[in-house]
Amino acid sequence: MDRASICRVALVTQADSGVGLATVQALAEGGSDLALALEVEPDAHFLESLRSYGGRVVFFPTSSRLNTVEATQLVRAVMAAFGRLDVLVANNVRRVEGQIDDEDVDEDALEEQLSMNIKGTFALIKAASKVMNEGGRVIALGSSIADRVGTPGLAEFAATRAAIAAFCKGASHDLGPRSITVNVVQVGALESDVDGAHSQETLAAEREANVLKRLGQPSEVAHAIMFLAGPGATFITGSVLNVDGGYNA
Repeated sequence: MDRASICRVALVTQADSGVGLATVQALAEGGSDLALALEVEPDAHFLESLRSYGGRVVFFPTSSRLNTVEATQLVRAVMAAFGRLDVLVANNVRRVEGQIDDEDVDEDALEEQLSMNIKGTFALIKAASKVMNEGGRVIALGSSIADRVGTPGLAEFAATRAAIAAFCKGASHDLGPRSITVNVVQVGALESDVDGAHSQETLAAEREANVLKRLGQPSEVAHAIMFLAGPGATFITGSVLNVDGGYNA
């Protein structure tokens, strides 16, 4: 039996930085073939570093506002390239900070956040579920602040992440008869968030609010994703796993 007939194929979005990057590195090291859905074509060195583990790695261009048609086209392209899809890591994240009564709020940015976080995630999971093998794994990235009561400046972002958790719980019932598990990893504040997209004040507050009093590492989230994608999680579905240093403890 050749490698292609036994290796799992994983589709990961936003796979070139933060949690997405840590996840594809872990998946590659674990022997998975990788379908990388990215807005910008990665450099050759990045692709070769992933291929050095022995798996196939293919880049698929995608937009930040993934709609139903684009999600279907993406999944069809993955199937054409690999012939199967076993794991989906829906890492669709756009975070916009701002209070709801701000006069100068960027409505376009808020619309993009809504489109990417909710519509894009839903469309991708639905498209993947139609072709995924029995026993497949769907893992969506959420945020630990979706479980908190009142997070200043993040009301709309938190609502988009809460929607993902609710959707995945329902999807787990729909896909359970095919032994496809659907779970959410809710992520806390990470070191990789210190990039200008997150205010220093918000990150400091999230760090101080968690039990461990530190920011997390993308690799720590990737370990949780790998567990849910692995053989030890076959009886776990419809669950929400907080990887947040005890932010929700």
